[in-house]
Amino acid sequence: MNMAHFDHLKPEIAETLTWTTEDRIYFAQQNHWISYPRAKEIMTRLEDQLAHPRVQRMPNTLLVGESGNGKSTLIDRFREKHPVKILPSGEPLAPVIVMEMPSEPNEGRFWTELLLSLKIAHRDTDPVQRKENQAISVLTYVQARMLIIDEIHNVLHGSARQQRHFLGMLKRLSNKLQLPLVAVGTRDSILALHTDTQLSSRFEPLALPRWQLDVSFLRLLASFERLLPLAEPSQLSSQDIAIKLHSMSGGTIGGVATVLKRATVKAIRDGKEHIDAKLLDNIGWVKLSDYGKEALKL
Repeated sequence: MNMAHFDHLKPEIAETLTWTTEDRIYFAQQNHWISYPRAKEIMTRLEDQLAHPRVQRMPNTLLVGESGNGKSTLIDRFREKHPVKILPSGEPLAPVIVMEMPSEPNEGRFWTELLLSLKIAHRDTDPVQRKENQAISVLTYVQARMLIIDEIHNVLHGSARQQRHFLGMLKRLSNKLQLPLVAVGTRDSILALHTDTQLSSRFEPLALPRWQLDVSFLRLLASFERLLPLAEPSQLSSQDIAIKLHSMSGGTIGGVATVLKRATVKAIRDGKEHIDAKLLDNIGWVKLSDYGKEALKL
């Protein structure tokens, strides 16, 4: 295969064009990291926070963005850059711990989720204090330097008293271990943390805003196109396709990725080998904002 004919693709992506249809479809449905200016800024901020010396009042971050706009992908990427390592002494070193906030601000369930993230065996019925002691002991043992809590907006699913108690627990955890916290969630996360003014003042907000239909969005589409296993250029950054993709995705990077996955699969199956406006009209896509309208048709 003459790779010069596929200069719209990265070389490693062009090689997939020789694969079977099913293998290409499988590859097209995988997630791929795409770097862009705001992601680089946030990654740099997290790196600085990870390297921060341990002090009494550690800097914390609140990463805020709409659902599907790349928050979890960014956090996963950061964790991959700082994997668990085994020291020559045989001891594990886990600098970055990522966990998911329970569905409500329940201290016992929080420690359970953290222990699960640490892959530590325990009983759900263990007393809260025992689970807390176990989690703190393990965090110290693995020399954790950052705790990332995804879905932090779930704090709002409790009473005002539960919220205050839970946020107070987070503050004590950060102080005790001199451990920076990264809270991740939707815009409701701002309301959640403001339940405790002292705690909220410790969190510097970082926003992942929706994409506007501008030059930055066109560059994003050009980056996506380099990763699509299609033999022909799709010109995703052309005016008509860019406008359509922005509308279909709702201005979120996750929406763009999902639309393009579905469109790529259809293009491969149809033997079309590129994406155009007509194909996008026939992938059966329903925007998140239109789910209610579609439900009424059932």
